[in-house]
Amino acid sequence: MALNEGLEVWRSILGNSDDDSDTPFEGFLLEEVKGDESDIDLGVVIRQQDLREDFSGISSVSPVSSSDSSGSATDLPAATGPKKRCRKTKKRLTKKQRDETTVRWSDKLSTVKEETVFEGFTHEGKVGVSHDLPVDATPFDYFSLLIPDKFWSDVAEQTNLYATQKQQEKGVDKYWKETTPEEIKIFIFVQFMFGIHHLPETSMYWSSDPLLRVAAIADVISKNRYEKLSQYFHLNDNSKAAAKGDAEYDPLFKVRTLLEQVRTSSHAHYHPGKHISIDEAMVKFNGRLSFKQYIKGKPNPWGIKVWCVADPRTGYMLDFDPYLGKVHEPMPYGLGHHVILRMSSRFLDKGHHLYFDNYFSSVQLAEDLQRRETYMCSTIRINRKNWPTDLSGAVAKKMKSGDILFRQCGNMVATLWKDKRPVAVLSTNSQPKMVKEQRKAPGGKKEIKIPAPVGNYNGNMGGVDLGDQLSSYYPVGRPSVRWWRYLCWWLLQTAMINAFLIWKATNKPVQRSRKGTRHIDFRLEVLRTLCQGNAVRKHDARQSVSQAGVCATEPASHISQHMCALRKKNCYWCEKQKIRTSKNYSTQTVFGCMTCNVNLCKGLCFQKFHLELASGSK
Repeated sequence: MALNEGLEVWRSILGNSDDDSDTPFEGFLLEEVKGDESDIDLGVVIRQQDLREDFSGISSVSPVSSSDSSGSATDLPAATGPKKRCRKTKKRLTKKQRDETTVRWSDKLSTVKEETVFEGFTHEGKVGVSHDLPVDATPFDYFSLLIPDKFWSDVAEQTNLYATQKQQEKGVDKYWKETTPEEIKIFIFVQFMFGIHHLPETSMYWSSDPLLRVAAIADVISKNRYEKLSQYFHLNDNSKAAAKGDAEYDPLFKVRTLLEQVRTSSHAHYHPGKHISIDEAMVKFNGRLSFKQYIKGKPNPWGIKVWCVADPRTGYMLDFDPYLGKVHEPMPYGLGHHVILRMSSRFLDKGHHLYFDNYFSSVQLAEDLQRRETYMCSTIRINRKNWPTDLSGAVAKKMKSGDILFRQCGNMVATLWKDKRPVAVLSTNSQPKMVKEQRKAPGGKKEIKIPAPVGNYNGNMGGVDLGDQLSSYYPVGRPSVRWWRYLCWWLLQTAMINAFLIWKATNKPVQRSRKGTRHIDFRLEVLRTLCQGNAVRKHDARQSVSQAGVCATEPASHISQHMCALRKKNCYWCEKQKIRTSKNYSTQTVFGCMTCNVNLCKGLCFQKFHLELASGSK
């Protein structure tokens, strides 16, 4: 064929022929295509390039030069028209690279083996509590394992320093006097007592109303002194804090000393068993804060997120670290992968089994933990990379209640089970089989079958939630605009609960009855020691309002209270002593003594009237 005739044939193949006939092209006959070899004059060679598995057809047409019989090259005319932009394609991986990055899942199931068996002890010592306290140690001795005596003196020093700094800025505070470690103990004692006695307002604890007043607080420290201590309470020297933007800037500088103290001591005095759960906890705070987080479904959805490592059997906090927002560290596999490896770094290479939720889990993480002789079991999102394609969301929607699918790759078991809704679990420590479990049902309990990975996860995941539950019973502190106060109270609460769990584990063999072994009993014993001999208020020199004017003959019947009158009346004692206001008016009050049926100002008037009454004079 001639070159022009060859081009015409090629245009007809591509559907661009100049033929105006309406007859559709039905293809060439075999004889027409084959022809005679002597008549073939190849003018165009069509080459197909970059064929992909998901693309069919010709991806590019490259006209090339052809050689005639004499050996000279004939150049083809350049293509006309606008140039088309080629779609960029990712660099193809080699077969070796694909084998390294792709997990080969199989529906052929086998027994999961633990290559490194957890033998009941770690490199630091035997599993369980670790301390040198005597058998007759008090609950406060256990609390001192986590909050040592040095803490009280350091806080007193920092509080006095902060008060001095503020007075240099704003002037002398005539109502402030330097505090002591004993007074700081009383201040912390009051914070713990707020969780045992819940009242709407802080001032109510010092109320003259006997229905509101809490003598355990009002009798050991005055309201004014408590407010002054609260105003200047501090844990660290602000002048040593690095400025925001500096390389050494620490957002947690205000509580860093206490945070490291509780973390270090918590790890030193308790060695976990085989199972460890990792989850996030929320420290409630609704104010403005750069690293405040929101987690839907939490009891406290707004606040400071804290990554926590806990013992699933007891709720003991093994480690914790507040999340400060964006992490400026290399995270090739995402934040969840980074957090698990960092928070579990103390427990790797020892045969521990880790449990966490689908926020953290991935197939890559399971492989990396196995390389560190550590096993895992977690729920997982079915759109994660390398999750079995035949356990996808479309498959999950078609499943009926009770349906189960297993896929396995070595020790990794992927489980998709339909209970009330689809549940996906990835594990390296659970067998791909069904196990029996007891569940509550109308009329009693019933026995059902569930996948072993699901049962394993349900039984060992709740360590952090258990710790949160213990904290919720007796919350520490009162609302504040200072975010670091909330984290401070959370750390003290964690220290109290960990101390209780250490004490409980130590004294378990000698416990004879339930009395004295409860959480509240332990807490009250610690608080009694905190306030014992450290009372700020001197009862003989300065009595509280509700007890100041008690008559010696019938003390319970003479109490300052609201007289239930429609309007104020003149104070009996002020009228007798001819005491007037600055504008020369009579002093009026709605308070008085119901027994004596007289109106008396709270405090001094009530006290002097009843002291005179008790002495027998009018």
